[in-house]
Amino acid sequence: MAVRAEGPFRLTDGRAIWLRPLRAEDATLLVDLCKRLSPQSARRRFLRYPLPCDRREAERLADVDQVRRVALAVVADPAADGPILGVGRFHADGSDGRAELALVVADEYQHVGLGRLLLKRLCREAVRRRLRMFEGYVLYDNAPMLRLLRTSGQPLQVHWDGGDVLTIQLGVAAA
Repeated sequence: MAVRAEGPFRLTDGRAIWLRPLRAEDATLLVDLCKRLSPQSARRRFLRYPLPCDRREAERLADVDQVRRVALAVVADPAADGPILGVGRFHADGSDGRAELALVVADEYQHVGLGRLLLKRLCREAVRRRLRMFEGYVLYDNAPMLRLLRTSGQPLQVHWDGGDVLTIQLGVAAA
């Protein structure tokens, strides 16, 4: 199935990538992405390690309607079914203007602007859907994600109630 990809976007290291909507057929590619994550990256994204990188969980994550459950996949070649390099997503369950945010980037594509690009695109999609805030959970030692959120240009609140996990609230405004 052909899906419209947006790009190319140049990362800070010069590599080109494209963004496209995640689709149900991507479940196998999500399993592959999960298996390629280092233990540290998997723990930072899923708040635990080891992970059950199974087809059932991947199908659940790939089940997005692109309206209330929005997910963008990052690929190196928009014309092929090659590996997914990262995924940014939000899920809005109610009508209160809030959505849960999650990002994951393959290790070999970290620290080159991919997370920032995903976050910016998700903010734009959230504004189009009249959302006001992203919420999520971040491990206290996930410095790259906390830095990304703090430097996003969006209002950020971080709450710690003890333990290893911080609760974040990121205001969503048109950029």
